[in-house]
This record gives sequence, structure tokens and C-alpha cells, in this order.
Amino acid sequence: MAFPVWRTLAARLALGALLAVTATQADASSPITKTTVAVADAPALAAALGEQAAASAVDVNEQPTSRAGDLVIARKSASTSASQVVERVIADLDATYDDHTTVPSASSAGAEMPVEIRITNTGKRTWVAGGDQPIRLGYHWYDADGHTLLEDGATAALPVDVSTGQTTAVAVIVRAPQVDGTYMLAWDLVQEGVGWFSASAVSMKSERVVVGDGVTFYGKGWGHGIGLSQWGAQGWAQGAAGPRLSGEEILAKYFPGANLVSRPEAPPFRVLISAPSNGCVGRTIFDSARMSSEGGMRLVNDADPAIVYAQAAPGQTLRASRSGAAVMVTDEWSRRVVYAGRDAVRVVPVQPWDPISISEKGLSYRGDLWLQTAGGSLTVVNVVSPDDYMRGVLPGEMLPFWEIEALRAQAVTARTYAAWKQSSASEREWDVRDDVSDQCYGGHSAETERTNTAVGSTAGQFLFYDGEPIRAMFSSANGGATENPGCVFNAIRVGDTWGCAEGWSYLSSVPDPAELAAYDKRGANPYAELWAEHFSGGEIRAQILVDYGVDIGQFLSMAFNESAGGRPISVIVRGNRRSVDLHGDQFLRRTLGLASTMVRTAPF
Repeated sequence: MAFPVWRTLAARLALGALLAVTATQADASSPITKTTVAVADAPALAAALGEQAAASAVDVNEQPTSRAGDLVIARKSASTSASQVVERVIADLDATYDDHTTVPSASSAGAEMPVEIRITNTGKRTWVAGGDQPIRLGYHWYDADGHTLLEDGATAALPVDVSTGQTTAVAVIVRAPQVDGTYMLAWDLVQEGVGWFSASAVSMKSERVVVGDGVTFYGKGWGHGIGLSQWGAQGWAQGAAGPRLSGEEILAKYFPGANLVSRPEAPPFRVLISAPSNGCVGRTIFDSARMSSEGGMRLVNDADPAIVYAQAAPGQTLRASRSGAAVMVTDEWSRRVVYAGRDAVRVVPVQPWDPISISEKGLSYRGDLWLQTAGGSLTVVNVVSPDDYMRGVLPGEMLPFWEIEALRAQAVTARTYAAWKQSSASEREWDVRDDVSDQCYGGHSAETERTNTAVGSTAGQFLFYDGEPIRAMFSSANGGATENPGCVFNAIRVGDTWGCAEGWSYLSSVPDPAELAAYDKRGANPYAELWAEHFSGGEIRAQILVDYGVDIGQFLSMAFNESAGGRPISVIVRGNRRSVDLHGDQFLRRTLGLASTMVRTAPF
């Protein structure tokens, strides 16, 4: 039974030898030339010949299979081992397109879109820009089903001749299809009088463009996407994308360059709890604050606590108010003014473990209360240890019933963020606000047993880099990948557009599969699901006019200048009057109010 197999093999080897000889001859009528490379590879040979029996005839190490388009031939060596000869096709005409172009993601029907695209000559022949048969850049339109909508789009001349290995930028005016829909725009080079490069197996570059009135944004995530993802921490703690991770391991994923350090003697934080801060409860302190404590309080001089202005009994209320540029404190029981002056004063609980309640906030606080007038209003600051601060923050920033390791990671992150704000407070009387401007802080009133356990197990721990607390950012959900802060908060102008500034050494853009698979007792992570918001061209025009003072006229197109992480560094909006290149995070999240900048103009 073996004779017919090897007879067939021999016949194919003979044919291969003939092909090998033929392949070395230049074909004057073909735009390609060829070179031959020999690689030992019996299994790949068997696959190419379609003979399963040959795979067991020779025992050699498996090598990479040939590429699509390669010509595979074979010969028998003197030692009867099999070899593979791969005819690698090196084209006279070949091209590589840059990943980044200025093709709009969305366009109005029939709009003309100026596009710049960079192309590298990776073939053997120089691209000639002039003469009778110049090489030009053109495009084709295809509909959603892959049917050709426009075979020959307008072409643009190369600015100069392009030699092998050189790159050139070509400006093209592209006209969008006249009918609303989702289309593929395929870039293709053409040699006049000869044909399209794609006809010689040169790959085209395809880009999706949505044509319609305005833009529909499809997105995932909630927030800026930098640093720790809260849903991601939950997913990693659950083992939603691998083994369960500890709080320390979760921190290492999101802040890979930071060090976890212990600072038990860290100074207290100063938390602004008066206006404009609202404690995430919609209540604040304006011109007065009524304070009481179950164990009693003392009103002392801030600079010299030995100076005591008043001693309040358990449950007795002291009322602080602004009187011109001075602070006035009144004993509500006796209606007696116990202090009036411009010096800062402090309210201290007689028993350090007793919180102080403030009626105007509807909350109670551990630590001391610092009182002063500033900017024509009463300023009230809660001076509290980092761990007691965290006891009031953690329940407001992460759900208490979530995984304990996620809570631990969040505790360290939030504590570090406050320490970073403290390090940059300069002459300010406070370090952090008690609301979403920094972190939701509900004081002692917000505490839960479970979150206090997470805080206690990470007591005094911070994330440091180069001897300083890091800017430990976090958001609800990043949409499946974290982002480089240099592309969001610190994006800079580069020429006539925006680019990413240098990031933070302790952060990097990383995929976050655990976030997309995370869940809790209510169900799956809602921000992993694709959301959509539509804005008409008129709405986009109006928002840009309000926020930036520029009237773009009738909306024509929108393009994303994306980072490596997939978020728009900037958004280029073209109208029939003006075009603007807007900071991505500011335009998408602040101007348009989108939940995240992890967006596309088609479902993904």
C-alpha cells in the first residue's frame, strides 16, 4: 500500500523541482520578482502536499508554515530527509499604510472630507509621482455587506517620487456616500494606465465610516479610565478573569510602578465640609454650623489649644457663624457669645472617640472641627486621621457588600489620593473636599462594619513612588482597558492637533478583562454593556458654540485622534464654516456629558 503513496510523492517532488527552476526566471510581463528560501519542515510539507502519510515518514522539528501566497515546492535530499522550499514573493509594487489617518468616524451624507494618510513604499520599485503613468492614491467605498458602492474614487497625486523604504503623506478629498449607513472606506494605490495595486495582491487599508445626521456614540465604562477600576477590582477579587487576587495584587495590576508602604504616623487630613462641598448628600454649611457631641466638646484656640474659650456639656450645642470677617461662636443653651474674633478656632471632643454632629450637614464626624472665615464665608474643616477619614470615605466610594479584597484595594487607593492632594495643598486651609470633586466623605455617619474591617486591615498603608504619594486615580469602570493619563488629563498640543504628554511612571495602559466579567448580587457590571447616545449635527454645533465660542456652521464630519489605549486624545469636528480640534476628555465627558471616553461611532 505504501508504493502508490510514495509514487505520488515522487511525482509531486518532480513537479516541484520544475517549478523551482521556473521560479528563478524573471517574467518581464509580471510586476513581481521572486526569491527562494529553503527551510526543513516535514509536517508543513505534508500539509502542502495533502499527504497525511508523509508526516510520519520523516521525524524533524516542526517549523512555521508558509505564508498565504507563498509557492511551496519540495525535493528529496541525499539523506532521504524531506525539506521545504518556500518561494517568498517579493513584489515590485507593495505598500504599508500608517495605522493613524484623519478619516472621520462619522460624516453627513455627501460631505467632502479632507484626509491625510501616510504610506510607506515596501516594494522594490520606486513610486513615480509624474510622467505618463504616475502612481496615485485613491479609494473605494463598500457597503455593510461588502458590496462595491464606488469602485474608483477621486485620486490624489503623490507629492514626490517615493523610493523603497520611504514614507510620504498624501492629502485626499474624500466624498462620503449620499445615503445614510455604515460603510468601509478602502485605500488603494493605482498606477495610471496599468491598474490598482490591490489587483496585484497589495493589501488595502480599510476604515469604517458612519454616514448620517450627527453622530451616535457607542461606549463602555464610566469615568476617566485612569488608575484603579472599581468594577475591575471587584472582578479581580472574584476571580472573574483568572485566580482570585488579594487587595495588594489588585493594586499591583493598576499601579505597577508604585510601592506599597506603611506610614502609621502620617499627618491628619483636612477635609472641607462647608460650601461649596456637599458631602455627596446635597447638604452643606454656608454661614452657620450647629455642633454637638455626646461626650461634650471644648472650643480652643487653633494656634494654642491650651486657650479654652468654652466647655460644652454632653449634647450641648455650640453655634458657629460668620460676623463680618470674624468667627462668632454662641452657646445655644445660654445664648451667650463664647468667642468672637478673627483667629482660627477648633472644636475638640472631650472624649476622642466621640464624633461631633453638625445639624446643617446631617452628619457626624470623627476628629476635630477647624473654624475660620475666608472669602466672606464660614469655612469648616474636619481634621481627621487618614484611617478615620477612610472609614468615612470607603462606603461612599465602593459598595460595602462588595468583595473584601476589592474594598481593601480601594481603601489604599483613596487614602493615597488624599495624601497626594495634601502634598499639593500649598497655602490652602484644606486638603480635600468631601464630595465628587475629590472623594465622597460621609464621616462617622457613613461607616459600616465591613468597610471598617477593610480599612483596619490596610491601616497606614499608602502607594508611593520616588518617596512621595502617587496620584492614585480611580473610576467606576474603564470599559475594558486603563488609559495613559498623559493622553487624558495632560494631553498637549502637537503641531495643529493634540498628542499624549508623558505619562506617570507608576501607571501604564493595560487591558482589564476582569472588569468586563465582574458582577455583584444585583447582576453583571452594567458599564461593561454597550451604551449609545445620539447627537444631531445641530446639537453638536450648539454645544461647541456654548462651550468654546466657535460656530462651526452646518455639521459635516467628526474624526477621532485616538491614543494607543483606544480613547480619543482629541476630536476633530468639521463644519461648513469652521473646523475645531477639541480636547477629547473635555469635549466628550464635559461638553457632551458622555459617561466615558471609551467610545466609537459604531458598535464594538
